[in-house]
Amino acid sequence: MIKLNLDKSKRYLLACSFGPDSMALFHILRENGYIFECAIVNYHLRKESDKEVNSLLQYSSRFNIKVHALNVVEKIDKNIESKCRDIRYHFFKELIDKFGFDSVLVAQHQDDHIETYILQKQRQNYPIFYGIAEKTMIFGVNVIRPLLAYIKQDLLDVCQKNNVPFSIDQSNFDTKIKRNKIRHEIVGKMSAQERQRILNKIDIENKELNKILSSLNKDKLCEVDYALSLDKVPLAYALNYYLKKIDNSLYLSSNNVGQVISILKSAKPNGQFPIKSRVFLIKEYGYFTFSTDRLYDVNYSYCIKSPLKLDTPYFYLDFTRDTSNRNVSKHDYPLTIRHLCRTDYIFINGYRVDANRLMIDWKVPFRKRLIWPVIVNKDGKCIYIPRYQKSFKPDSDTNFYVK
Repeated sequence: MIKLNLDKSKRYLLACSFGPDSMALFHILRENGYIFECAIVNYHLRKESDKEVNSLLQYSSRFNIKVHALNVVEKIDKNIESKCRDIRYHFFKELIDKFGFDSVLVAQHQDDHIETYILQKQRQNYPIFYGIAEKTMIFGVNVIRPLLAYIKQDLLDVCQKNNVPFSIDQSNFDTKIKRNKIRHEIVGKMSAQERQRILNKIDIENKELNKILSSLNKDKLCEVDYALSLDKVPLAYALNYYLKKIDNSLYLSSNNVGQVISILKSAKPNGQFPIKSRVFLIKEYGYFTFSTDRLYDVNYSYCIKSPLKLDTPYFYLDFTRDTSNRNVSKHDYPLTIRHLCRTDYIFINGYRVDANRLMIDWKVPFRKRLIWPVIVNKDGKCIYIPRYQKSFKPDSDTNFYVK
């Protein structure tokens, strides 16, 4: 008999695909009096998907269980697994925010746990947890996997013994897919003793991993010097820990970790570097972070015909007061305040200085360079570039500052 370690006073959202795993969990939740509703996503990637959604709606209506169905209109033909995951969990987040569910329940089981561990080892991953964690947070969604102690056959037995309908995704039998190959040719052939040995191994490795993660100074993970002070293995786990704070679905392989180390060690203090699909490293004068989007130059331009106040997303100015500290006189109007260009230059004490040289000398962080403003007079001459000061804080007398 399958027992769930869940709180009956809480409201759950069951992630349901109409496969045997989630339908078995549906039955167990219903039979044991748990409060739950279902969420299903139709990605339209298989011809059976419409029928599966309708079958779940019909079955759920017999027990007055509400189903929230998302019909995906956009075509998904690249990074399919990652894209579907993003769509799914953003949908779950919307439902939780709207209806106040406590957690999302996912019907992953012991076979999935072991498969994931083997896959992590084959890919030479440095995860923050080996296998699948019972509880985690994904895109701000509290996720619980209550079936990790049970094998796939246990869940099939629940469905078959209780006449619970389900659908089998035939693509799960394609052993050209690495996870499927592990599922059918390794995990599916394990004896009970072999399973227990690998489960014990996973447990031991997670305890060792926890020691490594606990030893890290989490507040200094963004500092290049601190990162490079770590040995390679702790650093690899630290980088994945840092990355997963940004997107829990992403990870760095051994090769990716090597890339990051080379970039952190390089003499180039500033820049944006692609690491893998959807992962970019942003390095900025002794600090670094990860981004899931490439940062692009921001193009903007504001024309000022006379002295006034202007508050924009990029800068604030009040030129109704004295502007001599910004090298602006009444003869310079109309002014243009726009984004800095690589070809910009300014004259300082009679000497021409390239704007890019100033950005380097002032150690302007990479992301700030993308929005840094310049003031151009009516003749198209760059007359002012605000100096970067790391600890600058505007006060009531400040007539111009960068956001």
